[in-house]
Amino acid sequence: MIYQIFKSGLPFAASALALGVLTGCSEQRTLEDLERYVTTLHRDAVPKVDPIPEQPPVISVTYSVDESKDPFAPSNVFGKEELAATTELGPDPLAPDVDRAKEPLEQFPLDALKLLGTMELENDLWALISAPDGQIHRVVMGSYLGQNIGRIVGIDKTAGRLDIEELVQGASGRWETRQTELRTGE
Repeated sequence: MIYQIFKSGLPFAASALALGVLTGCSEQRTLEDLERYVTTLHRDAVPKVDPIPEQPPVISVTYSVDESKDPFAPSNVFGKEELAATTELGPDPLAPDVDRAKEPLEQFPLDALKLLGTMELENDLWALISAPDGQIHRVVMGSYLGQNIGRIVGIDKTAGRLDIEELVQGASGRWETRQTELRTGE
């Protein structure tokens, strides 16, 4: 039966069909054809842009100081009880000494300083601090460091820790103490 199919000329027709298909695919396409295709493809395409949503009108309010209360008065900002407490106390006992000469480590933030370790020599205990400028500083109890008027109140050589008391200004304008520490390896 296969012999009869070959004899009938079917292979000739199949090979002619394959040759025609391959001839149609052999057409050379150029860059010009691609550019022409892209321009005709996008010629009729119109981008759809949604309109800008309508904005509500801005209502302006004018503040007049005629008979209204001053919203920025200290009694409105801090409260009458808190304001009375601060004015009754007189001068702030924790206020920093503005005439004190600043120490070199007070120009750096506390988190930029690194405690390298502690040393003791003849009952004198001190700590070694690395500053961001590459310098290593020796500090003792009472030395100042950090930008919040931090003062060393404790050196723990076994734990590798400095206890620091900083002065910060509270919401009432009075000075408050804040305890923090600096450890080796941080």
